[in-house]
Amino acid sequence: MSGQAKLELIDVHKSYARGKKRHPVLASISLTVREGEFVTLLGPSGSGKSTLFRLIGGVERPDGGTVLIGGADTTGQRGHISYMPQQASLFPWQSVAGNIASALATAGIERRRAAALAAEWLERIGLGEVADEYPQVLSGGMQQRVSFLRALLMPRSVMCLDEPFAALDALTRAEMQAWLLRLWEEERRSVLFVTHSIEEALTLSDRIYVLSRAPATVLREIEVPFERPRRADVWKEPAFVALKEDILALLERGEGRG
Repeated sequence: MSGQAKLELIDVHKSYARGKKRHPVLASISLTVREGEFVTLLGPSGSGKSTLFRLIGGVERPDGGTVLIGGADTTGQRGHISYMPQQASLFPWQSVAGNIASALATAGIERRRAAALAAEWLERIGLGEVADEYPQVLSGGMQQRVSFLRALLMPRSVMCLDEPFAALDALTRAEMQAWLLRLWEEERRSVLFVTHSIEEALTLSDRIYVLSRAPATVLREIEVPFERPRRADVWKEPAFVALKEDILALLERGEGRG
């Protein structure tokens, strides 16, 4: 897949102090997400995937290396990405529509325009009837739909999705993956996605970066060969099964094949 890089990390590394010692989390990470591309970070727990998101979002600074968004150096700067966390993180005192509209207004969209966008898109994704409800009455899957829509509508060129379906049951998770793919196919935003699930990575992604255990390095960059629009039963393909087994073996070895 060709196209301009919307996000680029160049030799990013990070460590944290514990007592008198520093413990490296990221050894040297370089990666790109091109325009309209869905890229996944796949690795074991503790491999620094969420740390990478904090660095990309400017919440923390790397010890070394550079973060580029849209070709500009944004290292240590906030406000350049839209972000969807593991939990929906919706304000319980605001309605569903209010949660979306207030986030868009904070990001610089005029308030009436933000409210109109929230209403329009909630109808578009089949949640118009809950627009005036409060988040606590929604199911987990519905809350995650609202959270994703909020991230999608933010006026940012890169979306970072941090294991957004990890807390859902298997059936709801599969439904959310299919729903996310349909909506993403319409918009084709540049996405960096984090997951522990090999199946999820293969189902959703254009490319996958497989990370080692901490201090994390990129074990391999994988081009996912399945055509888009991605079929819901792509997991049945022999090539899917073979690639899944290959990635699992890679993670278990903790080293690339070269």
